[in-house]
Amino acid sequence: MRVLFLPDNTAGNPYQRKLAAGLADEGVDVTLASGYPLSTARTIVDTRPDVVHVHWVAPFVVTESLLGSIVQSIAFLQATVVAKLLGLDIVWTLHNLSDHENAHPGIELAVRRVFARLTDAIIVHCPAAQDQMERRYGLDTDGKTTVIPHGHYDGCYENAMEQSEARDRLDIEEDATVFLYFGQIRPYKQVPELVDTFRGIEDNSLRLLVAGKPTDEAEARRVATASEPDKRIHTDLEFIPDDQLQVYFNAADALVLPYRDILTSGSAILGMTFGRPVVGPTEGCLPELLDQQSELLYDPATESLADALYRTSDLDLATLGAKNRRQILQYQWDEIAAETRRVYETT
Repeated sequence: MRVLFLPDNTAGNPYQRKLAAGLADEGVDVTLASGYPLSTARTIVDTRPDVVHVHWVAPFVVTESLLGSIVQSIAFLQATVVAKLLGLDIVWTLHNLSDHENAHPGIELAVRRVFARLTDAIIVHCPAAQDQMERRYGLDTDGKTTVIPHGHYDGCYENAMEQSEARDRLDIEEDATVFLYFGQIRPYKQVPELVDTFRGIEDNSLRLLVAGKPTDEAEARRVATASEPDKRIHTDLEFIPDDQLQVYFNAADALVLPYRDILTSGSAILGMTFGRPVVGPTEGCLPELLDQQSELLYDPATESLADALYRTSDLDLATLGAKNRRQILQYQWDEIAAETRRVYETT
């Protein structure tokens, strides 16, 4: 069986690499393509896939320009129809419900609704994701949707550093309680709001570590300006190389996800893989994924991020982190690949 993954995001996320490796063991030949029309067309001609597996729709649809988004959206749906006429099966893994920046939400939602109906199969990472998809896209997908969990990231990054060494590298006291935000800093992730919330907690034993590259200078200034008055906050506003991830995660006691919009979170899975508890909202797949530490989740309708951060003082964070690691390691890539192959075979 031959499968084409679109678009290729292996440079920024191990997910596709791990899934492709597992599928290779299942006898599935996976090719990745950028999604650019001409190069992708050449790849299809060269590899003659049986299945086109789309992972992210937004890159094909969303541009800064309204006209550009309309043109790309039409081209994307036309290409999908052509692929089906050529006999290719279309599988879609729903990683998010919409582009997080929502540049042109009406156009994107319309395209996603049409695309969902054109697909032969849809993969989601938890039952809540299927429920939300059906409500947002206005369709019943029971006949074509399969729940397959997101796999762990164990072995993708170095993880041999003791906490004392990690904190020494970052000049953080060994006896402090350290909250970590890690990843690209984008508006929907609400990092300046996290900083403001942390500054409102008067506890000199707490530290906040913010590590990641902002999407633009304006967002960088917002985070830097909010952080500067509080010496308990350490910021590294730059891209963090893969070989440095262990420094930040092993220095931390807990990962914080202050997002306003979340479905599946690779950051939560990364934190769990490093054996860290996760503070985050009761949104998307998080309640099921983090059911071993539900006391660290907060309902944005009735609680605040600050409420969850306050609760950490009464909890054994190391024990919760160990539970998280045991839980996420159950999601093995060989089993995920076998389930994914079955989806391909039944389309």
